[in-house]
Amino acid sequence: MSIPYTSEDFTTPRAGGESWVEYPFIEYGDNSSKVYHMRCTVNKDDYTAIALDTTMASASNADVLTLPFTADTSAYFVGDFNHRVKDGALLEFDRQFATIPATNVDYPGTEFFNFPGFPNTASGSSINVNSTSYSNGVTTFTTASAHGMSSGDLFRIFYTYDTGSSNLADRYISVVTFLTCTTGTTGSTIKSNTTIGVLIFSVNPIIYPNATRGRDAINLSSSTKVINEYFLPGVTTNITNTQDIEIFETFNLYDANSGKIVNILTNNTIPTISEYNQLIIDNDYLIIDCGITRFKGNIYVRKTKQITAR
Repeated sequence: MSIPYTSEDFTTPRAGGESWVEYPFIEYGDNSSKVYHMRCTVNKDDYTAIALDTTMASASNADVLTLPFTADTSAYFVGDFNHRVKDGALLEFDRQFATIPATNVDYPGTEFFNFPGFPNTASGSSINVNSTSYSNGVTTFTTASAHGMSSGDLFRIFYTYDTGSSNLADRYISVVTFLTCTTGTTGSTIKSNTTIGVLIFSVNPIIYPNATRGRDAINLSSSTKVINEYFLPGVTTNITNTQDIEIFETFNLYDANSGKIVNILTNNTIPTISEYNQLIIDNDYLIIDCGITRFKGNIYVRKTKQITAR
């Protein structure tokens, strides 16, 4: 067994050959963000900590005999780790300096989220249907005026169906439904894959062109991403302490007048129907979570989780 002793050669930590440079975000293609690991040895009784955020500008700053790396003034002390006593007198530890990482984006997969609902809407005025005919699963509606729709457009239709029942209370059924225009729709002619044309109407149907089918608020799976942004208070511009790091508000649907959270989009919500539809068209994201955690030392990371609008 070796005899414990104190060596004057180890009064200042020595960074040995096991020192190395870590690239924590190389999987994102980031080879500029670094964590410097100095594997140091010092007399146990001579060990002292240095102040967090000290730069690795020199061996003196890093409190080591010599730097095992080129000095880096953009690397900040984040702590000493993995302390281990050797031979009863020497202390080994991992002295770490880290640069403030560049922003990176992670795509963890999909997640369920409660997306807002849509009301049943229709643009333009109602148009009367003058006549209907049916053939081979397709109903043709002839309207009183041009409807401006084409194949693939959605329209809302209101009609009163005559059952022919002798009981007047049961004879008429009012129905509102949505139908999709098919090939052949043009001018004042609408074709749709429906059997409505075989029904007997007490009055001719009324249609509302270019409709939007409503939905309740619904829990759907959608793709997510997480934006990681890094801050060192006192060094990052305009960030003096962690309270200066803005936490973004998560997505909620608000009524513009009352400010209350609601579930169904309208033209009076924030965002409005058209604004939210544009998010869907653009394949854009909603913020669903935002928080701040410690990365290393006094370096913090803001994680903003977003989900694709649906």
